[in-house]
Amino acid sequence: LNLFDKIRQKAYNVHMKKNSKSWLILSLCFLLIMVSIVCFIQSRSKSSTQSITLTDVGFDTSITFQADCTDEEFAKYTKIVENTFKENNKRFDQYHAYSKINNIYTINHEAVNHPIEVDQTTMKCIKDAIKINQVCSKFDISYGSVMNIWHDYREQGMTLNEKGKSGNLPSQEELNAASQHTGMDKIQIQGNTISLTDSQCMLDLGGIAKGYTAQLTKEKLNKAGLHNGFINAGGNVVLIGKKSDGSNWNIGVQNPDSSDSLLNIEVDQTNQAIVTSGDYQRYYTVNGTRYSHIIDPDTLMPAKQCRSVTVLTKNSTKADGLSTALFSLNFEDGYALAKKEKVQAIWIFDKAQAPNKKADFTTKGFKIYTTKSIRKKVSLSN
Repeated sequence: LNLFDKIRQKAYNVHMKKNSKSWLILSLCFLLIMVSIVCFIQSRSKSSTQSITLTDVGFDTSITFQADCTDEEFAKYTKIVENTFKENNKRFDQYHAYSKINNIYTINHEAVNHPIEVDQTTMKCIKDAIKINQVCSKFDISYGSVMNIWHDYREQGMTLNEKGKSGNLPSQEELNAASQHTGMDKIQIQGNTISLTDSQCMLDLGGIAKGYTAQLTKEKLNKAGLHNGFINAGGNVVLIGKKSDGSNWNIGVQNPDSSDSLLNIEVDQTNQAIVTSGDYQRYYTVNGTRYSHIIDPDTLMPAKQCRSVTVLTKNSTKADGLSTALFSLNFEDGYALAKKEKVQAIWIFDKAQAPNKKADFTTKGFKIYTTKSIRKKVSLSN
């Protein structure tokens, strides 16, 4: 009997040892699964600096968006950026019609002595443009008929330039004829409707629509909970708060002759929008001479006062409109306007065309001038 008990006890011990080993293995597997789940949740909920460049949202430019947030939040914020730019690209498109929306194309083709109802977003942008025109007549959205001529010649010229050929210029007679159908007085607003009093008057919001859209996007992102990040819409930069570490942003201003930065600006909370207008954006050449997309309404020709103007202020809509206006003004008048409107500005001139005034910065090819308040925040890039 004792021998039998010993054998049974030994078998029991072996069985228990096997079960303990199996239990240990199962416990370890369970623990590993739990650790993985916790790590995944923590990684998904942990904020980090994230960035994306959107290339298919309109406005003939790419949109870079950066934010300090979680993965889930970044996906939500990116959707806001994408949707807002796509929607406004349709609103302010003067070359195409879209279903279920009265856009700039609709106004230009159907609003002659016939009020067209537009949504609140479109109307606000038009009213903002009118306000900037009242500040400076160099910014005029009623010059669509002139802009269209230059658009066609520029598109053709860019194609010819790619083939090594010279572009062509429109005749002065053609431009003069189109200019007869311009004037802000031809735009009539009543309630939420807009009409045109001239059958050949056309609106062009190209000098303000992108800045307006960037500002609107910022406001939507703020409302959704984002407080650290930025939007860069092809030279229209809108900052969303300070950096996550509390420091100021550093923004580069492009060299007009290359893709490198020529200047660096330390931007504080006073100036949250930085917009640059330059002759290196959407230009073509005729017999070696560059013609930009910014048209001076007084000469009906591409402006050539300087190489670029950068405006810094709180609102991107204002910065966009004023940078367009300043690009067509001489330096003295532009400086006076910037001071009057309480915005900061930076002008880059080729040395040969620079005003007869001591520059704030000088490089091999350029002279650079700034408004007084921003001067200490600007430095030459290395």
